[in-house]
Amino acid sequence: MITLYSGLVVRQPLVDSLIPAFEAQTGERIEATFEPTTVLLDRIAAGERPDLLLGVAGSVGELAAQGVLDPETVTELAVSAIGVARLPETPSLADASAEAFLDRLLDARAVAYSLSGASGLHFAGLLRERGLLERLDERAVRFPAGLTAEAVVDGRAELAIQQLSELRSVDGPHLVEPIPHELQSYARFAIGARIAAPAAAREFAASLAGERALAAFEAVGLSAP
Repeated sequence: MITLYSGLVVRQPLVDSLIPAFEAQTGERIEATFEPTTVLLDRIAAGERPDLLLGVAGSVGELAAQGVLDPETVTELAVSAIGVARLPETPSLADASAEAFLDRLLDARAVAYSLSGASGLHFAGLLRERGLLERLDERAVRFPAGLTAEAVVDGRAELAIQQLSELRSVDGPHLVEPIPHELQSYARFAIGARIAAPAAAREFAASLAGERALAAFEAVGLSAP
């Protein structure tokens, strides 16, 4: 069995196609755990050692430098932008300026964002720099972890902020658009195998840099590195 710790950003393509295809082709089984990279890093810091880690590229690189992951296996897979999710009847935000977008967030009934993922940390920092975080948090839906668009679909929030692919992975009638370029943060994601990981784990990691995986990542809004 291969153990994989992965960020939520690639959960949908991994679960829907890439893991099942690899298991069917090789007969191997992959046990995947999906959490924000910060949560996965805490588990690794506590002593857990998955065969593979797929997360924010900088963190994967740091673990390779520390000898937790094999540097020769570290490969960048995808780049993600931050998006906003809304219901179809909610007016589009795609062409808004940064100022208009921030005003819209403050006017929204509630905004959902993550407290632990790269997108949530960037979003909170962005608002904090502008002195807006406390105002938004008065009626925000804050996720310790998980998929924030669920709060839009079930009615807890009017808008949700997260990586584009994470927003798109939620079932239900919602639309997803990138936030204004001035406010963007483009996160790079990489995979690495632990020292002495089995050959099958390394094979799976290598497959995620192939054309089939790239197409699956692009289908959920991720870009090639």
